[in-house]
Amino acid sequence: MAGEALSRAGEQISAFKLTPGPHGKFDVIVDGDVVAEHRHEPDAHIFPDLQDLMQAIADRTGLPVGH
Repeated sequence: MAGEALSRAGEQISAFKLTPGPHGKFDVIVDGDVVAEHRHEPDAHIFPDLQDLMQAIADRTGLPVGH
């Protein structure tokens, strides 16, 4: 997912950081803002969606990103 996002929007963002957490959780941080996360719910693991991530990047950069 990170590689795909960078290939689509790499020139439009100044920083892209995938931050690992305990038990396989992670945050995707773009320009200092958490834009997606893998989190644990009581009965599920919630993974970020690539389209939602790309929209969050577009919202923060003000520029369109490819889908």
